[in-house]
Amino acid sequence: MESEQLKRPTGVYLLAILFILAPLGNIFLSLWGGGAVSWQHPLQWLSALNSITTLDWLWLGLLCLTGILLLRPHKATWSLAIGTLMLVLFINLYRWGNGEFEESGALIHGQLFISCLITAFFLLLAFYFRFPYLDRRAQWIFQAAARYELRTPVDVVAQDIFSGVTESVSLSGVRVRLQRDLEKAQELRFVDVIFPDVRNIKVKSRVVEYRDNVLRLKFKDLTGRDRTYLQDWLRSQLETTPEKQG
Repeated sequence: MESEQLKRPTGVYLLAILFILAPLGNIFLSLWGGGAVSWQHPLQWLSALNSITTLDWLWLGLLCLTGILLLRPHKATWSLAIGTLMLVLFINLYRWGNGEFEESGALIHGQLFISCLITAFFLLLAFYFRFPYLDRRAQWIFQAAARYELRTPVDVVAQDIFSGVTESVSLSGVRVRLQRDLEKAQELRFVDVIFPDVRNIKVKSRVVEYRDNVLRLKFKDLTGRDRTYLQDWLRSQLETTPEKQG
């Protein structure tokens, strides 16, 4: 099975650690920076912690959960992290707009502003630049279908018929290297892919990515009969080609 070379999201890992540590930093700055406690009276910290509202504990807990989710580079965990961050951002902006922090000092306002800025920045980062850190083929819950480096001619039907050769094939999709440039590829959402050597089956597929004449497709309408044909063909190829890539 083919292993796609993905970059290590080192920057995201660092942000994840910051998100995990952020609740402790926020509590410390809010209590000590606001003058509510002092180092000479440790018991004041316990009583001050009891003064933290449920809403504060909620968004601080969500911030820590976000960091834990980001430690695993997976489509499901990162999507959940985006959801928790959006909730954190909504809570803070709502409280800020509601005038809850009007009597707070400049330190609290600055802390809240930086928190919202970092949250918004990561939301944009996670949404627009999540690839090539995440596997596009990864399923939300279950493991992705095995993919094999097998070569077979195919025809991609878009605004014209484009001939090509597969670079990898699975029961969920295919990667094709086309012989010529696919015109207006950015506007295409769906194409038909025909396998002449696999009983000439024709499968409607969603365009996942197109770059350098390489087209990634995810099967949308693969009937049970065509799935069986494709599965039998894969088995026959693997029996004659012992080396598997995936």
